[in-house]
Amino acid sequence: MRLNKRKRGISPVIAIILLLMMTVAVAGAAFYWLTRIQGQMQGGVESFESNLFENIASNIEVIDADYSSANENITMYLQNTGNKKIPLVKRSTFPTTTWILRDQNGVAVCSSDWSGEGTAVSCATGCGANVKIDIGEIKTATVNTAGTKCDISSYGGGKVFHFIVDFSGEASAGGSFITPEDV
Repeated sequence: MRLNKRKRGISPVIAIILLLMMTVAVAGAAFYWLTRIQGQMQGGVESFESNLFENIASNIEVIDADYSSANENITMYLQNTGNKKIPLVKRSTFPTTTWILRDQNGVAVCSSDWSGEGTAVSCATGCGANVKIDIGEIKTATVNTAGTKCDISSYGGGKVFHFIVDFSGEASAGGSFITPEDV
């Protein structure tokens, strides 16, 4: 068998240069791909972190709550102790202020928004479309329960009621009140 000396392969120098070029191209593509993936993941974490800090910074407290049997109003004194304005919205669609009212045994009496539509309680004062509780502000909100699914006039006097209020998903607070003996 005779070897053909005219057919030669590429020189070793050119082969090494080609291998180096392919290695650099693969490394560049991998670097680009990894930095894109890392950027996307870090962006998601930063967004989550921002939302988490914002929600942690939202805080509201119920200082006091009183029930008037004469007009079936519950007056709440709310203080924004966070570092973000808290909405006090009166509407039936989100974002809105909602609450759960429980009797002294912890049984839910009702769950309602404060729009006053249908059988929902009505926020008589302190709420509105663009009402917000400023940072450090103490605000009074009065809800009327007469003739609603949250009507507690039939429970009698001296009863303890507990409630939890959700302020458009930005903060929540709870409190309690006692119905006067003259109910």
